[in-house]
Amino acid sequence: MAEKKKASVLVVDDSSFMLDLISTFLEGSRFQLAGTAKDGKEALKKYEELKPGVVLLDIVMPGESGTKTLERILNLDPQARVIMVSSLGTEDAVVECLKKGAKTFLQKPFEPDGLISVLENTLKEEK
Repeated sequence: MAEKKKASVLVVDDSSFMLDLISTFLEGSRFQLAGTAKDGKEALKKYEELKPGVVLLDIVMPGESGTKTLERILNLDPQARVIMVSSLGTEDAVVECLKKGAKTFLQKPFEPDGLISVLENTLKEEK
């Protein structure tokens, strides 16, 4: 049987540690790292270049907030699947992102299984 194509993930986080950690979590899963970005501006550029299946987007970043970046990605592609990620799981920020079009929210810190499960559920909802 042919191997299923791995879904690509763009990870946007200003923390190199988080970028490395998520990359490690994706290894051996049905997801592959499409690329990484450290801020909103880079995220938009990479999104256009890579057209990833899913975006993991940190809310708190230097410069443009993840919330603003979410809006800009959805303006580029209304079908974009964006999962917001933050350690500051304030209810207001989460609700605001979901209202603006984020598919779901992932609270840091998270375990590998938690990440993979959220990614799988996000893709399932689309089908």
